[in-house]
Amino acid sequence: MSAEYYYETPAYRCLVEHSPRLSEDLYLILCGVEICRPDKETESRIRAGYHLHVILSGAGTLKTVSQQVKLHEGQMFLIRPGEKVTYSPDRDTPWTYCWMSFDGTLAADMMRQAGFIEGVYYCDSHVELNKFYELCNQTLTAPQLTPAAAARRLGLMIQYIALSMESMEYEQKNRHPKQGHPLRSKQDNIRYAMDYMDNNYSSINLKDVAEYIGINYNYFSSIFKEDQGIPPNEYLLRVRMRHSSHMLANLTMDIQDISRAVGYEDSLTFSKVFKRFFGMSPKYYREMPFEERPVIEDIISARNRSRQE
Repeated sequence: MSAEYYYETPAYRCLVEHSPRLSEDLYLILCGVEICRPDKETESRIRAGYHLHVILSGAGTLKTVSQQVKLHEGQMFLIRPGEKVTYSPDRDTPWTYCWMSFDGTLAADMMRQAGFIEGVYYCDSHVELNKFYELCNQTLTAPQLTPAAAARRLGLMIQYIALSMESMEYEQKNRHPKQGHPLRSKQDNIRYAMDYMDNNYSSINLKDVAEYIGINYNYFSSIFKEDQGIPPNEYLLRVRMRHSSHMLANLTMDIQDISRAVGYEDSLTFSKVFKRFFGMSPKYYREMPFEERPVIEDIISARNRSRQE
């Protein structure tokens, strides 16, 4: 943390949230910043809520019922409801940290999403520490017991939690690119990918899909084909062809408009792809009597059979 961010910071600043809760899903309890004395030790006691600390500088020790670990600048540690822990600053380089305490029906899941799964008390931060500090600082400067100030504090707290989740996403993307989020199964990744393609077919490519679900592109392509029996590019093609065939029934849309609407800037390219898929041009398809038009489900079944053969 840059010195300019705390050279005027008091040794201890804390805000206790007294306002009526805006939501039971997630709510703020405490927020603070502390430059710790070398002899300070936080007593072991049971606390309500989740307490997410970010070490801005220095070092210290965290003691739980199962472990004792030395932590340092750039790490986060979490105290959960009902847990007894003790944490104390290093005598030579005492830490400075900020923290927010919160609870609600969403709190536990959000902390798991941030990497604090069962048995994990600390994580590295891959987000600029100043961002955490600034959110705490802004919260401390909005202590008024008014609905507007309470809403502002809630928004700042959510951003603080989101930064910890963003850090976990960075960790997964750069150190474990194939796995994706640790709490998400392979089937979940595929389902999210299909939903994304179903709803964004007009403006995406397959690398966008892999990036959206947070896994390596080659790995994504591999697990998708293993699960669905077709590669993701074939699935995206089927989505586009299904929508384009429906759009052709709308005589107010010209083929160029339909082409762009399903992800093809060049209408000639779209026409060629459509013809390979349906066996006829979009113009010919549109002119056919409705009851004689090829049924896309039949075409998909035929394509599946040809792949199996």
